[in-house]
Amino acid sequence: MNAANIGIIGVGKLGFSLVQGLVKSGYPVSSIHVFDKSKSMLDRAAELGLKVCGSLEELVSFSNIIIISVRPNDVEGVARELAKIRVEGKKVISTAAFVSLRALEELIGTPSVYRAMPNIAAEVNSSFTALSPPNRKDIGIEKIFSYIGVVEWVDEQVLDALTITSSSTPAVVAELMDAFVLASLRAGVPLDVARRSVAMVFQGIGKLAEQKELWSIRNTVATPGGTTVRLLQKLYEHGVKEKLLSALVEAYEEFSKKLGEYREKEAKKE
Repeated sequence: MNAANIGIIGVGKLGFSLVQGLVKSGYPVSSIHVFDKSKSMLDRAAELGLKVCGSLEELVSFSNIIIISVRPNDVEGVARELAKIRVEGKKVISTAAFVSLRALEELIGTPSVYRAMPNIAAEVNSSFTALSPPNRKDIGIEKIFSYIGVVEWVDEQVLDALTITSSSTPAVVAELMDAFVLASLRAGVPLDVARRSVAMVFQGIGKLAEQKELWSIRNTVATPGGTTVRLLQKLYEHGVKEKLLSALVEAYEEFSKKLGEYREKEAKKE
């Protein structure tokens, strides 16, 4: 495999998920270097056989592609350090929410900056990853994120929206799955069987949803007068779908407000 040399800054929850997915997909560990201020995080990465760097300078010298996977509040500090090291000729990708392409370009001092919005399903090579900007599509970057799942190039404003509807969604789906597991337990299903059953149902419906409309899947199962129809009626009576939609919309509105405030701060720094 003619693999690009990747340097990952930050191997916390998301960064480590990326690393795990790359390794599981067969990406050569010799082509992945990592750096993190936390020794425990680095020790965990080293257990996978990855090269642990003692400094950003070491990581940059090795890497053709640099992935910044730290919290939004830490991005500026990392970007300023990269600017001091000089990263001309290298591609820099940030997985952080809020921090815009424009801000990254100004902080780092290079136009070869991208944003990526994956999710923790990268660990099992099933992430949906949004990449931006679409007017500078890069085959090498797309290939790297294709190792951990599906890739879509989108405008930056769409990528920002996907913070709620894609990156944060695994937590919501996990809550829904947990409700099904608990219901199964109440019905007398053993825990291990309940977990496998629910996991396979969600996995299977996810695959079907790529090929069919959601209403079609629902109608296929919901035969008149059957158990599924009665179950759906109970969900409608409790307003489950409406309440979930309202919660998602409210969460997105709060995120949009925070994003706007972040953009205002960025503008003042220019």
